[in-house]
Amino acid sequence: MHITAKPTSFNCNLKCKYCFYLEKENYYQDAKLMDLETLEEFIKSYIIISSNEVYFTWQGGEPTLAGLTYFEKVIELQEKYKGNKTIKNSIQTNGVLINEKWCLFLHKHNFLVGISIDGPKEIHDKYRVNNANRGTFDKVMNAINLFKKHKVDFNTLTVINNINVQQPLVVYNFLKDIGSTHIQFIELLETRELDDNFIPIWMSDDVSNADVMDFSSPSVSYGRFMKTVFRTWVEKDVGTIYIRQFETFLNRFAGNKHTVCIFQETCGDNLVIESNGDIYECDHYVYPTHYIGSVHSQLLPSYHGNKVDSAKQQLSDKCKKCMYLEICNGGCPKHRIIKTSTGNVSYFCDGYKIFFAEITPYMNAMRQLITDGVPAYHIMQFVPQIRKNLHE
Repeated sequence: MHITAKPTSFNCNLKCKYCFYLEKENYYQDAKLMDLETLEEFIKSYIIISSNEVYFTWQGGEPTLAGLTYFEKVIELQEKYKGNKTIKNSIQTNGVLINEKWCLFLHKHNFLVGISIDGPKEIHDKYRVNNANRGTFDKVMNAINLFKKHKVDFNTLTVINNINVQQPLVVYNFLKDIGSTHIQFIELLETRELDDNFIPIWMSDDVSNADVMDFSSPSVSYGRFMKTVFRTWVEKDVGTIYIRQFETFLNRFAGNKHTVCIFQETCGDNLVIESNGDIYECDHYVYPTHYIGSVHSQLLPSYHGNKVDSAKQQLSDKCKKCMYLEICNGGCPKHRIIKTSTGNVSYFCDGYKIFFAEITPYMNAMRQLITDGVPAYHIMQFVPQIRKNLHE
């Protein structure tokens, strides 16, 4: 079980136009910083139920709004309860508040930092804006430069929307140029709200393609984006650039489990704790229907996202008959908004198939290399021959 902590709830110093978490203000109108009692109970309980390596993930909203002193308290409490276990921390930030002091702290305590950046300035500033509707690119780049200066480990998170999806190599080459060697691409899909209860349409049976928000990434375009990036990566960058989707599929082709939840066969073990201690089944399911308890009233080992897991396993006949079922498993339940007579299918299905068709021969070849005891990056020398064989 993994729990993502949101100590600042939905509170953020940005107002990104596609953000799915700002709407939590509707449920947590008076949300405040996670108090020290809740923080301590969470840290203590989470360490108890974890294995020898305990992974804390801090997100928001914007978690740095909690302040540096707050995270110093986090470290103090982790030291108090860790015993012989190893503690590892990661934090996802928009980078706006990052300064020298933050970097010294993050480096000292070996935080892995995820920083959100959607591409070059003209792309990034389209949607990632502050409360005054001004772009944030310059401040994000300032944070990245500070990370490099202070040797803070960081990866980049890029939301693939309707704008940057059209420029895959511009985005990919930019991320490499700024020094990102670990890249996360997040396919964007949001739908309109169902009614005044602020429940999104994707959680209902009434969803249709017309309900998709304009900033969402078109399915086929997303597939072509990932295909194009993969073709460059497999030719030049295997072993030096790590891309989340490629890593998880290599892991799966090698006979192991996915490392990305949306493609796992089951889910329900990636929970989220809100600032008041409430626990929900998933980051995307912080709604009253998927509330499963509080850190103040129930032992953590008893938590599991049963509703999300059930939805995950309800596959349509189209999915069950698909040649890519073993590596896709129907995708994320949130994305399943395309109706069929036997159940819903992922909005990204057509795009995924484009992507999967591209990667399959190379993943099979890398699996064979690994089986033979050869590092996977040697695939790069076989790319010309594989491409030739595919076109014969």
